Amino acid sequence: MPLFNPFTLPISGVTLPNRLALAPMTTYSSYEDGTITDEEVEYLRRRAAGGFGTIITAACYVERVGQGFVGQWACDDDRHLPSLEQAAQAIKGEGAVALLQIHDAGRMSDPRVIDWTPRSASDVPAIRPNALQPRPMSQDEILGSVAAFAGAARRAVQAGFDGVEIHGANTYLLQQFFSPHSNRREDDWGGDLQRRMRFPLAVAQAVRRAVGDNVVVGYRFSPEEMENPGITIEDTFALVDALCELNLDYLHLSLRDFRMGSMRNESDTRPILKLIAERIAGRVPLMGVGGVWTADDAEGVMESGAELVAVGRAALTEPEWPNCIRQERPVRTCVPREDGAASAALPTPLYEKILSTPGWVPVCEA
Repeated sequence: MPLFNPFTLPISGVTLPNRLALAPMTTYSSYEDGTITDEEVEYLRRRAAGGFGTIITAACYVERVGQGFVGQWACDDDRHLPSLEQAAQAIKGEGAVALLQIHDAGRMSDPRVIDWTPRSASDVPAIRPNALQPRPMSQDEILGSVAAFAGAARRAVQAGFDGVEIHGANTYLLQQFFSPHSNRREDDWGGDLQRRMRFPLAVAQAVRRAVGDNVVVGYRFSPEEMENPGITIEDTFALVDALCELNLDYLHLSLRDFRMGSMRNESDTRPILKLIAERIAGRVPLMGVGGVWTADDAEGVMESGAELVAVGRAALTEPEWPNCIRQERPVRTCVPREDGAASAALPTPLYEKILSTPGWVPVCEA
């Protein structure tokens, strides 16, 4: 089965044991000081032992001002190296490749974790209930953020991770600079498409410089936005073209479902994943994600043009998902309502979040 063939990344030369990655998913489970808990470490270890060739961690904030979630862990200071080392050792001890996702929430910070005005490209709030009013970042803050991403990547390597994934998707800070909705600047960091790309590209370049060429560097991005003005697929084609020139090991397309067409034009049902794969045309490996529950789904991601497959919710319900697929064993497709944290190896806050969020992850009622 192609899913279980090894794959060597082109820049770092790191060989992934198979094509399956644990998708980066927020766990809401770290301590208030940003250090990882034993439950989170076990969550990562179990998925590595369960057969995922690559483990991409939950988002780790690169600056305290950019913390996005309750229970988010941190990589903003060297004091967090022991926490990061715990995670890296747990993952690599089971034979998987360990990647730290590095992140800044920007205007999407949860007001429960910050007591200051969040930063963004411009002073435009998100279109959602109770959205916070951000303030524009200064030139010094932008350059400081670039340096913070690079510093977090350096810490990841020092802690034993094989590399990092830069989180440029899902409406967070890097996407806020790329988006014509959230970026209304008129300086070198906003305005036309080329200037809106400048910040995310600067981050990617700085991260690669910080870690060298023998460390994995990936970049996650979202292809479109619903807002008007918002990111279009044509904008994303331009971003992809630029990212393909930056010595990245892979690009990770963030989608709700790998089969989905355009969010902006319901009549355009061409799968976004295929369009992006065609645009990349083999220049950089592509990771696809979204709606992967079965072996057929995972193979469908690869048939759509991706070399790598990230598994999200199915990995929450079944920590042994790859091994089950490979050994043709039954796969659990829901989280038990009773004692699910233990049986599915989920941190308690994540498990409670699943139970309290109908429609997110299936819950076994029987």
